[in-house]
Amino acid sequence: MARVTADAVSNLARALYDYDLSTEGAAAVARILGATATHLERLKSLTLDGVQPPFGYVNLIREAECRRAGE
Repeated sequence: MARVTADAVSNLARALYDYDLSTEGAAAVARILGATATHLERLKSLTLDGVQPPFGYVNLIREAECRRAGE
């Protein structure tokens, strides 16, 4: 898992938002950011060319056509 430290999160919150996070809050955010970064790295290795986002225009049009046709 990617390493994001609670100190880094705390410093960032203070620098960007003038907000002081508790030690526990900063640690929780750091864990979430680390896990998310790890999963994003894994997504890069998948072949997802041509896959549309779930609410992309192509999918919305297809859904409308299916509903119109009674599918």
